[in-house]
Amino acid sequence: MLAGIPGTIGGAIRMNAGAYGKEMKEIVKEVTYLQPDGTIQKVKNEQMDFSYRHSRFKEKQEIIIEAKLELEKGNKEEIKKKMENYKKARIEKQPVNMPSAGSTFKRGTNYISAQLIDEAGLKGYSIGGAQVSLKHAGFIVNTGNATAEDILNLIDYVIKVVYEKFGKILELEVEVVGE
Repeated sequence: MLAGIPGTIGGAIRMNAGAYGKEMKEIVKEVTYLQPDGTIQKVKNEQMDFSYRHSRFKEKQEIIIEAKLELEKGNKEEIKKKMENYKKARIEKQPVNMPSAGSTFKRGTNYISAQLIDEAGLKGYSIGGAQVSLKHAGFIVNTGNATAEDILNLIDYVIKVVYEKFGKILELEVEVVGE
């Protein structure tokens, strides 16, 4: 499921990352985390408030330091083949050869964000060095000299255009931090 997706286990748990119909909530059994006051606590899966691209860790200032996962047993060669197929599919469908923060927008409850962006004619649209990927409209890529401001301005523009054309409000899958 997550083979080939860059990131950390803690980040994947925090956002309940997923692909191909699977999510972290299906394999996370327990998480050890650091509270803001310096104490260490543990929570079980049921206490993590998992939902689409969300867990309790998105709302709290807790730092994941350890996780217990329960993976499915399987044939080594079959698992390796699945991982290779996932990687091949990503290479074919996503702009993995360009810098990006990954999938920029969440899938809507009754729409696919990338499809709306594409139908709005925004594939390839650029602001500064930031561009809506020509390969997959759900990704904002850096063509070589994008600033954070370019990327944020492009995200805002895409959200505005999609809302004007389709009445849908796109939500970010990436998380913007800092000023």
